[in-house]
Amino acid sequence: MKRQIDWQLKELKTDYVDYGYIHCLDTSSDWDAYRDNGVLDFLLEMKKTGAVRHIGVSSHTPALANQVLDAGVADQLMFSINAGYDYQQGEYARGSGKERMELYRRCEREGVGISVMKPFSGGQLLDAAASPFGRALTPYQCIQYALDKPGVLTVLPGIRGAEDVKQLLGFFEASSEEKDYSVLGTFTPKDMTGTCVYCNHCQPCPAGLNIGLINKYYDLAKAGDAMAAEHYGKLEKTASDCIGCGHCDRRCPFHAAQSERMKEIEGYFGK
Repeated sequence: MKRQIDWQLKELKTDYVDYGYIHCLDTSSDWDAYRDNGVLDFLLEMKKTGAVRHIGVSSHTPALANQVLDAGVADQLMFSINAGYDYQQGEYARGSGKERMELYRRCEREGVGISVMKPFSGGQLLDAAASPFGRALTPYQCIQYALDKPGVLTVLPGIRGAEDVKQLLGFFEASSEEKDYSVLGTFTPKDMTGTCVYCNHCQPCPAGLNIGLINKYYDLAKAGDAMAAEHYGKLEKTASDCIGCGHCDRRCPFHAAQSERMKEIEGYFGK
């Protein structure tokens, strides 16, 4: 680790690096090793001196990622997120859909940004024959799916060359229809059914509510985020403005009963 940071400082001709990384935490013994062999202490000391600005951690396992968050040392988390893994399908489909969503929400609540690895599940989701869903998704659908998760700041898709880069940059010009992954609602596992994932496929709301954001602030507030209620209070329209038309209920690909949930949220916040 010291050699790596020294090399970066030399090559970049600077006196600091933005991130020092603890890589590939897949078992508790991996995390124990970083603490026992002095690597973690070294990174913490480098952060104290300013030579390392932030500490990043990469993992594929919700339980282990939570252990690192419990230690309070991570500023950023690299984590594998895609519909396959969230729905318990694929090599790194670790933890239930509920456990994984709780990790994403915790990262957002605690200010730990997520950089997404493997948004295409190693290419499986782009190939109908290999996809666990029996049909292919597009790169844009996969990217949007990951970006919509709480705590996610950036998505890092794998590329094979310049043509892949050009194609992926098209995401910024793609229409909302091209990014729409609502078809996943037909594959939703039982422990994700009825859960709002803030995808905003219920939009546009006839009453003008930002349903995804209302749900997000509610979930964060219940999880202990002290700022969530303040953010909720600043919304132009809150749950009390819901007219109960059922438009969102019919459109939700994850079958969340949003009309009833708006009543619940109104009761919680008082508006």
